[in-house]
Amino acid sequence: MRFLFITILAIGALILGAVFMLPRYQFEKEYTRVEIGETSILAEVARDPATRAQGLSGRDSLVEYSGMLFLFEAPGYPAIWMKEMKFPIDIVWLKNGTVVDLEDNVPVPAAGLADVLLPVYKPDAEADMVLEIPAGFAEKNRIIIGSQARILGKGELFFKSGTSGGGVSSDSSVIGNAPPLPGQEYFIETIREKKRAGGDFKIEQALEKTDAYQKFSITYSSDDFKISGIMNIPRGVQPNEGFPVLILNHGLIGPEIYFSGRGSKREQDFFARHGYITIHPDYRGFASSSPNPSRHHDFYEGYAEDVVNLIDALQKLNSNLIDMNRIGMWGHSMGGGIAARVMVRLPEIRAYVLFAPISADAEDNFYELSKDEVLWLRQMYGPAGADAYRKISPFTYFKDVTAPAQLHHGMDDKDVPMAFSEKMFEELKRLGKVTEFFSYPREGHEFGDVWEIAAERSLQFFDKYVKAAR
Repeated sequence: MRFLFITILAIGALILGAVFMLPRYQFEKEYTRVEIGETSILAEVARDPATRAQGLSGRDSLVEYSGMLFLFEAPGYPAIWMKEMKFPIDIVWLKNGTVVDLEDNVPVPAAGLADVLLPVYKPDAEADMVLEIPAGFAEKNRIIIGSQARILGKGELFFKSGTSGGGVSSDSSVIGNAPPLPGQEYFIETIREKKRAGGDFKIEQALEKTDAYQKFSITYSSDDFKISGIMNIPRGVQPNEGFPVLILNHGLIGPEIYFSGRGSKREQDFFARHGYITIHPDYRGFASSSPNPSRHHDFYEGYAEDVVNLIDALQKLNSNLIDMNRIGMWGHSMGGGIAARVMVRLPEIRAYVLFAPISADAEDNFYELSKDEVLWLRQMYGPAGADAYRKISPFTYFKDVTAPAQLHHGMDDKDVPMAFSEKMFEELKRLGKVTEFFSYPREGHEFGDVWEIAAERSLQFFDKYVKAAR
């Protein structure tokens, strides 16, 4: 990348006037989501001369994970200058969805500098769009020349073929017809159509042998991710049809302090001692699993995919050790929310037990997010109450639940409101589903003093609906 100084006013006006020097207007903002490098960005779209001219000039800042995407009809060498900019940025040039050049940490021009002396930044390669993001963001998120970008919003963005030379058009047809709705990739109805992509289930290492079971580390594939986890196999006589299985979904724990199997150690031990194979998936981005490229809230769908693909991997394993007709699922906190997403998708699961689950209504869970994250979600998927959130929420599809569900919640839970479990229970009951709900006075999020009671109730539930199933 190179930049140059325009010293002749006439040349500066000729080159930049049509694109960058139009008067300021108030525009109806349009947004798209750009997945690039190891992150996702909410980008305001500038796709006509007026919005490109305005750009980010005059604004005070960019929040993290936001930016502006300039669209051009034909490939060329689009120039960017920093007129009236109040903060530094990274500039990323792309062509056909690939980063072809970038300039990071572009500084704010010196105060009082004449327009004709402002530095102008141009790419060394042809580009058909430009992405402006907060300074340092590219390096932080490993955006480099050659990085691929996936751009979604009101529609798949595409570019008409044309000759090079930096031509600019206000033609609005760069936005595709019949666009997908914002958030459609997370809609329950969309996800139900998605092909399962699990496999390659492996026992990696024997970890521990107790009087009742053996503990192993395991891995399996989930889409393009390798997922690690922990499996306990009961000792003693194997049933002819194989052992019943419980999938244990852990809650939200910082990846930096998480270790494989954390979050369900008590349950792993307890259920394995009562004749169940237990499998605790770590999810993408945790323990020895592949890194998670998503930096934005995805309604826990990525983790849910890892759980769904675990079931697929077990089916493909076709082991006589496992009875695929007797599978149950337990989840705590976020793991309970993941189970709720699976509940409206997989008919194979015989029963669910949820400890202090987050809400099955997507918007309820915004309480735990930062203001910037909520702002990003509102801009991307719509204001409070938007139809997208309803279509993303398992709660909307509880009518399709076929398996019994048991819920447990501490009345003094300061992390996840008990109202979330009450809401789920009342809806399942209203719909005529088999469901139970237990609340525990003076109990918090982790089920300390009452854990043995809750565990025994869970065991009775699983024994009735999973172990006894045929």
